Amino acid sequence: MNSAKRGIGPVGTAARALGGLGLIYIAAGANGLSWEGEWSDAVLGLVVLPAIVLAMGLAARRWAAGPVRFTGPAGIALNLAVIVALVSNPYMGGGATLFYGGTMLVAAWRGQRGCEATVIPNLILGRDDQIGCPTFAPIDELETHLRRRNATAAAR
Repeated sequence: MNSAKRGIGPVGTAARALGGLGLIYIAAGANGLSWEGEWSDAVLGLVVLPAIVLAMGLAARRWAAGPVRFTGPAGIALNLAVIVALVSNPYMGGGATLFYGGTMLVAAWRGQRGCEATVIPNLILGRDDQIGCPTFAPIDELETHLRRRNATAAAR
């Protein structure tokens, strides 16, 4: 993804940044600046889950001719099921929360549409894969619609 062309607007960027900071705050034990999370959460959220999504990105690069687009209702539903399964699991919840919080911040910085889980392989592998995001897809669609409408009005 070219950093000069952002896929999200200012509201999507702010929502991802605030959501990411909120999730990191929750993952840290919601206790300010002192870390009360388990170290296993940090390993899971900062090493294991990123490695898994990077492996998926490598598989996509090997077997998909172009960028993967799984952004429709089925993609959003599957992604939501994965998020709920990870976050609600007592053994993975803290790590998953840390992972999603960190990737939301990177997605806000890069201006990447779709699910924040694809931001790491996209950044490392230079891809633009997108998976539907239950939280940010409506914001991104609304901002895209408004940008198009404003561009059409300006062209008249």
